[in-house]
Amino acid sequence: MTFRFILIFSLLFQTFEAWAQDSIPANTRARIYFSPTESFVSQIYDNPAINYYAHTFSISELQIGWEQQNANKAFLPQLGSEVRNFSFHAFSYMPLGENSKTWGNAYFKKGKREKVEWNETSDYLMVYPYVVADSVGGDMDFEEYYFAGGYAQEHKRFTWGIYANYRALIEYRKIDPRPRNIVSDLKASIGMSAKLNKLYSMGIAFHAGKYKQANDVKFYSELGSAITYNLSGLGMDYVRFRRGATSLFYDGHRYGASIEIFPRDKQGFSGSFGYERFSFEKIISDLNDLPLNTLNQDEMKAEIAYTSFRNKHQWGVRTRATYQDRQGIESLIGSATTNVYEKTGEAEQLSVKKADISVSGVYGQTKGDRFTWYLSPRAGFNSFKMEYLDPARLMKVNYLSGGMNFFAATGYKKHSFQFVLDGVYRRNSDLQLTEIDQEQIALAAVYKAYDNLSADNWTTNIELRWNYSLPKNRGIFIKLNWQHDSCQNDLHRETLQAHCGIVF
Repeated sequence: MTFRFILIFSLLFQTFEAWAQDSIPANTRARIYFSPTESFVSQIYDNPAINYYAHTFSISELQIGWEQQNANKAFLPQLGSEVRNFSFHAFSYMPLGENSKTWGNAYFKKGKREKVEWNETSDYLMVYPYVVADSVGGDMDFEEYYFAGGYAQEHKRFTWGIYANYRALIEYRKIDPRPRNIVSDLKASIGMSAKLNKLYSMGIAFHAGKYKQANDVKFYSELGSAITYNLSGLGMDYVRFRRGATSLFYDGHRYGASIEIFPRDKQGFSGSFGYERFSFEKIISDLNDLPLNTLNQDEMKAEIAYTSFRNKHQWGVRTRATYQDRQGIESLIGSATTNVYEKTGEAEQLSVKKADISVSGVYGQTKGDRFTWYLSPRAGFNSFKMEYLDPARLMKVNYLSGGMNFFAATGYKKHSFQFVLDGVYRRNSDLQLTEIDQEQIALAAVYKAYDNLSADNWTTNIELRWNYSLPKNRGIFIKLNWQHDSCQNDLHRETLQAHCGIVF
């Protein structure tokens, strides 16, 4: 399956290569594409019609890579402390004619997440806290596939675009407990923009999606099975469904809209606002499709920026804000009749509110293809609050952050080099966790996560990329990335990535 995936996309991007004839050298296109100014304003491109103005050149890239992450303990126990994976990635952005452009993205990952605790469900950050868990845990093998593509066309006054992506994930373990999870996640968008004057346009887009996950946990040991828990937040679980109810199904959907105003040449003021509603039901398949939980999530995000990237001195300022509100509903279940349970009502028991706001800037200079540099400072405030209503339980964490990114690129003959140094420090300003009976075994992951989230922490990231020009306006590259994360509670994590590939 892996070989066929890579072969299909190698052939596909060879076809793209025949279309993508750009006079700009491959090394120059790679430097511009990955520079901070090219992606400084990003939320407006949630509208596929606006992707028509994202880049003024074509670029395609094929790469293979390896990632390894090691930590002395897990930042979030539910995600594991170590990750290793091999990946194949391809993307392309290109014009098809004088007034139309297309873009695509695809990747394949195969690897293992190690030392996963208190979680046997995939996509934890999407479906939390409604996961099935046990006190044993272990390593999880996974394969992930992703396909995406979009098309936009410009007319005299209007531009329209469509976009869709699909992600498939398989996670499993070969020893007890043995989860086998299959995820299917489809998203699609349609949008348009209209020219307001010679410089500015306004856009609107609509988004929809479908999410499914089959989560099946089995035990084959003759020595018996571990206790399984259907968690419902801050250590709470359905006591009556312990040990059983391990064949689950998540059925979800999403919809939303966004509105944007932007300069078509990326010089000036831009603003965007988006809203998305994501909902899912957690269903016990082996109990006559009994709906156990419902989660509704409302998310609003905004981005406002001013950019001036045309002259030798390039600069921009930007502010972003995101607010997420998750409401969890638990079903009230009547007594079983011949092992058939009936839902008799429901109660809203969980509330999770998350807010993020950041201010950032970028300033840099470029001297043709010889040397380019940028400095990008940023500061932010983040707030996370989770409440379980009855019995009353609360986790609250607020923190301030500040960081700096330095980007530099230079070239010599057929060689070019890119260097990125990034650092961020986060300091907690308000911590709170309701005192809870620590005798409850399912609270172990809650206390571990809180211990890490409430500690001041810092991240350092270094990236090096070497490009070499080939005939026919192609190029090859090698990219290395190292990241170090540290917390004041003695948690430390190292991440190393290595990639190589071809640009055309």
